[in-house]
Amino acid sequence: MAATAKSYDSTKIILGPGDLWVNVGVPSAGARLTLASDGTPDSVSSPNAKHVGMTKEGCELTYKPSITDFSADELTSPFISRLMAEEVSIKGEMFQVFDWSLLSKMTVGGTYNTNTAYEELTMGGLSAVATVSIALIAPDINNPTTKFICAQLYKTYNKAGWNFRVTRKNPASLPFEFMGLSVTTRSAGDQVANLWKQI
Repeated sequence: MAATAKSYDSTKIILGPGDLWVNVGVPSAGARLTLASDGTPDSVSSPNAKHVGMTKEGCELTYKPSITDFSADELTSPFISRLMAEEVSIKGEMFQVFDWSLLSKMTVGGTYNTNTAYEELTMGGLSAVATVSIALIAPDINNPTTKFICAQLYKTYNKAGWNFRVTRKNPASLPFEFMGLSVTTRSAGDQVANLWKQI
C-alpha cells in the first residue's frame, strides 16, 4: 500500500496583524473589494472607508451554520440534513474610542454631527438599523508587502452595541461584533460575505 502524504505547511497559516475597515465599497457579483497596492481599500471604489485603528487582540472571524437533521422512525441516524441559517461575524475590541466619526459606525441608532466648535453623537428615537460594509484585511505570510487576504461582510451592523470604561489605569476600549445580513439582491451563495486571497 502507498502512504498518504502529511501536510505540515507553514505557508498556509494566517498571521496578522490585520486591519479592520468600515464603510468600504460593496463589490458587484463575481467581483471582490478593490485593494490598493498596500492592501488598503482603494480610495476610488471605497471613498468613505474608515480604518478602525488599534485593537486589543486583533479580530475574530466566525462562520456558524445552523443545521437541521431529519430522522425517520425506521432509521437510527438522520437521513438528510439541511442548512437552515448561517451566522457570519467579525468581532474584536477597539481602542480608538475618542474618534467620534468611528464611534458613530459602532452605534446603530446614532447620528454623528460636527461643526467648527464640536463633534457629537446623538442617540435615541430611531427605529431603522444603520448598516455598513466592513472588511478585515491581513497580509499573506508568504508575500506580506504585496499579497493580502480579505474577509468582507457586505451589509452589517455592530450587534454588540458598546460600553467602555473611563479610568486612569487603562485606555478605554470598546468591544464590537459585526453580524452579516443577507443582501437579497445578490445571488444565493454570495449574499452575506466573502473570504478571498490574492494570488
